Amino acid sequence: MARSSRTTPASPWRITAPLVVSSFAYATAQNTIVPVIPQVQEATGSSASQVAWMITGFFVSSAGLTVLTGRLGDLFGRKRVLCAILAIFGGGAAIAALGNSLAPIIAGRVVMGVGGGVFPLAYAILSAHLPRDRAAFGMGLISSMFGVGGALGLPLGGLVAGHFGHKGLFWATAAVALLALATVAGAIPSDRGERTGTVDWLGAILLTLALGGPLTAVSRAEEWGWAAPWTLGLLALGAVAFAVFLVVERKVSHPLVDLDVMRRRNVWAANLVTLLATTGHGVMFFLVPQIVQLPKSSGVGLGVDVDHSGLFLLPGAVLLIFAGPLTGRLVARFGTRLPLALGVALGCAGLVILAAGSSQPVALLTGGAVLGLAGGVTYATLPMLIADSVPLTDLGSANGVNTIVRHVSMAVSAQLAAALVVSSIPASSPYPQWWAFTANYGAAAVLAALALIPIGLLRPRQTAAPDPVGEHDAAAPTTPQIR
Repeated sequence: MARSSRTTPASPWRITAPLVVSSFAYATAQNTIVPVIPQVQEATGSSASQVAWMITGFFVSSAGLTVLTGRLGDLFGRKRVLCAILAIFGGGAAIAALGNSLAPIIAGRVVMGVGGGVFPLAYAILSAHLPRDRAAFGMGLISSMFGVGGALGLPLGGLVAGHFGHKGLFWATAAVALLALATVAGAIPSDRGERTGTVDWLGAILLTLALGGPLTAVSRAEEWGWAAPWTLGLLALGAVAFAVFLVVERKVSHPLVDLDVMRRRNVWAANLVTLLATTGHGVMFFLVPQIVQLPKSSGVGLGVDVDHSGLFLLPGAVLLIFAGPLTGRLVARFGTRLPLALGVALGCAGLVILAAGSSQPVALLTGGAVLGLAGGVTYATLPMLIADSVPLTDLGSANGVNTIVRHVSMAVSAQLAAALVVSSIPASSPYPQWWAFTANYGAAAVLAALALIPIGLLRPRQTAAPDPVGEHDAAAPTTPQIR
């Protein structure tokens, strides 16, 4: 594993447990907002399109800040930055809870988006403080929180909001963030920054525009229209900002993202696998609640209420929790390539099951369970692959890039799935047709299968290039082993 330094070993659970709580707080916040949208709309007198900015703003903020927070951790110490993130995340929830109009609620959700930095920082903390096998176990457990949040967010949000309203939900989120902050501050050893240098603020702004523009366009395209000026303009803004970002990162002395590191075969292959394989989870998390909630009279739905629809994702979440940590043992024994291929193959199988029986309860539960198992294996292996491929000095930003790729893949695939479902609604009926669900799952299965190509290109063993002279203590050599 690429390590430029190593702190004194600590108890694995002392390190891992606070990071699990932190990642759970952010992961659930992604979806707990969905059941309370009608409450917020009624309480603030807002339209559905206005309220939707609570979701859009959260994800745009998260995508734009995740790499920056990972980089700040590399520079100033990961525990310190993680504590700051949790405090800001909880503060955003408090702002939303105190808001009596839509503007402060949206502002609070935008502030909460900074919580996306929890994941790259958590992976880097595990790599710095624990042996490889223990770090792999912890990464698997933390990675599983993505799926757990997706599955439990809907029922938890509905349960809390049903008893305490949308303000109670935001206060509960703030309380969990405070708990996470206390456990991180009290249990995780302090660490120093691995690098010297400055923050690439221009790169951070450009990357935020490069990601935020297209994500906003895709998330609002159904309302604005795919050919609308706002949609096309934001897509163009993202493309231009990304091109300028690449030029800037080549010229600055301390880039936000080291492009030479990103060009390493195992790093770009890991990001490509993430992009392709994650589409299946984005499609599933959107389509399963949709088809479950559609009335039986539609001919494709099961007629389950919104508070219970998320339970159809629960088997996959449970398997994801257990699969993630167990994958650490597979990685320790076989390296990263075999578990990654296994996870992708399982994902294809789960999507095929969903495509074959998209409106059948048994197929929904079985396919979702297999896809959850696949996610546990895949998402646990990817951060280990990256940790083995880059110096510890770049681990926060490298994992930040991979986390962003995952967010973007899930968000875009869900929106494209929604567009296909909407396009299938005939003039004679208000409900979508069954073939739209089958086509979505089938397309996601094909994309997941394509992820096997970059897996085959992974180098079985590789020695990471040493960090630039002066960037870290020369007495701490970098000698990773990749399998």
